[in-house]
Amino acid sequence: MRLTHNMYSLSIYKTYKNRINDESKASNNISNGTKLNSAKDNPAKIGKNETLKIQVMTNDAASKNIQDANSMLQTFDGALQEINDNLCRMRELSVGAGSGALTDEDKKNIQNEIDSIKKNINDLANNTEFNGMKLSVASSTPLNESSTKTIKATVGSMDDENIEIPFFDVSCENLGISDLEVNNLKTSVGAIDKATQMISKMRSKYGAIQNRLEGTADYLGNKDICIQTTQSRIGDADIAEEMMKYSKSQLLVNSSIGLMAQSNNFPKDVLNILGNVK
Repeated sequence: MRLTHNMYSLSIYKTYKNRINDESKASNNISNGTKLNSAKDNPAKIGKNETLKIQVMTNDAASKNIQDANSMLQTFDGALQEINDNLCRMRELSVGAGSGALTDEDKKNIQNEIDSIKKNINDLANNTEFNGMKLSVASSTPLNESSTKTIKATVGSMDDENIEIPFFDVSCENLGISDLEVNNLKTSVGAIDKATQMISKMRSKYGAIQNRLEGTADYLGNKDICIQTTQSRIGDADIAEEMMKYSKSQLLVNSSIGLMAQSNNFPKDVLNILGNVK
């Protein structure tokens, strides 16, 4: 037995400090829900865990982009549906104006309603917007359903994962119905039919984009679940396991305190023995 240095007590104290650290780490993991709180916790896994975390955040941002783009297209499609309904009413009036039993006053009333419908179509074209993005854009080419402007919406985590959304000119002038007259039935009906076909093509393009966006959203959702599962396996704490570690460390800490109290009495016991030697 050494009197100057109580090696047995020092050894117990060293174990005690290690158990204190283990207890603190387990408690921290339980409170945070993660087992990788710093790079020293697992240097081999910390990089992969952070990469997966970034991928999850990026996929979430892309999913929000898809939701916003889909909402915008739904807004535009609703306006195009209203325009289509107005064109149907306009065609009905134009055909009805061809009746030989109508007076000039009757035809004037029909023309007034057609003019009102044209104004409504222009209002829909000019005032329909989503977060500042307007449905209609000016076009110098009449009767052209092709877009004059497109924007790119990012729908993935890679640079090339985007989709182009077209914008169309749906004003009466570009639809070719700005000069409709009830007295010219053949021309009026033909112009309305062409305008209706243009609106249908535009809606078909928007519908195809919406289907693609919904498919991409489903893919991102499934991909996100897989990435989060992997990231959780690497970085999230198993609470049951951490509780076992905490209980074990706490038991060992209390045991070490008791052992140190006993070992600190060893030199005193030796001195008492030496004191009794004659």
